[in-house]
Amino acid sequence: MPSQSSSRSSRRWRSPGWFFVAPYLVILIAFGIAPAIYGLYQTFEVTSPVGAPYLSLTKNFADVLKDYRLPTASWNVVKYLLIWLPLMLLVVFALALAMDAKRTRFAAITRFVTYVPGAVTGSAAALLWLFMSSPAVSPIGAILRHFVDKSGSFLSDQNFALILAVMGTASGAGGWIVVVYGALVAIPQELIESAVLDGANAWDTVWHIKLPMIRSYIAFILIVSIAQGFQLFVEPTVISQGAGGQVSRTWSINQLVFSYATDQSNYGRASALAILLLVVCVALAVFIITRTRFYSTEER
Repeated sequence: MPSQSSSRSSRRWRSPGWFFVAPYLVILIAFGIAPAIYGLYQTFEVTSPVGAPYLSLTKNFADVLKDYRLPTASWNVVKYLLIWLPLMLLVVFALALAMDAKRTRFAAITRFVTYVPGAVTGSAAALLWLFMSSPAVSPIGAILRHFVDKSGSFLSDQNFALILAVMGTASGAGGWIVVVYGALVAIPQELIESAVLDGANAWDTVWHIKLPMIRSYIAFILIVSIAQGFQLFVEPTVISQGAGGQVSRTWSINQLVFSYATDQSNYGRASALAILLLVVCVALAVFIITRTRFYSTEER
């Protein structure tokens, strides 16, 4: 028996699948696991203004939590999520359900059109919306001029969350619409037809059949979107640099992490804040998974 088990083990290691997995494992270790371990070590290394760095389990975390900029940056991100998530989910599910209810020969074209805005992301989307929110050059400048401040700028820390939410919905909703639509198409039509025969209207079908059947997709969208929202960096950084000082350079939490690392060369505080951000995102993900029974096989 030992010889047979060792033979099976050796065959598994010689399996062609390892040739496909090995390159990914190398990249994962080199650019994922190793930097994460080094970042965790940096969390406990305190950069002293005078003298050599020293190790402390709590110093960097305490300094980060006492930073006067952290509450403001945290509230900015939370405010952004409170606006962006409901808006994006409303757009995604409204369009996906409408496309599922009216399946035509132009379904593929419709999915392509909804996905096109998602092709403009990151810094390109930020530059586009910086142009759109500049009253002097924007095609809707006549409307924006009614909301400018004393300096003639429409952008400010107060309305920046709303601008980013609209921008995030425009660039991110298309991909999720395609995903949700695919999940809706996979629902057996027999269930829908049985519900209609039992007297269910369109709303009853959506609320009691379609949405529960794609519960895991909803949870996945929430987990990924919350993680993206808390890691907001590129868009506010690009826009704030082009807004002429109207938006803070530490508007988001990730911008504050970047400020620690680049402006102060304090990688310990940057790593500590990144770890705190990771803990919050993981905690919210676990909450969503448990509340939505993400891994449950029932009702599937």
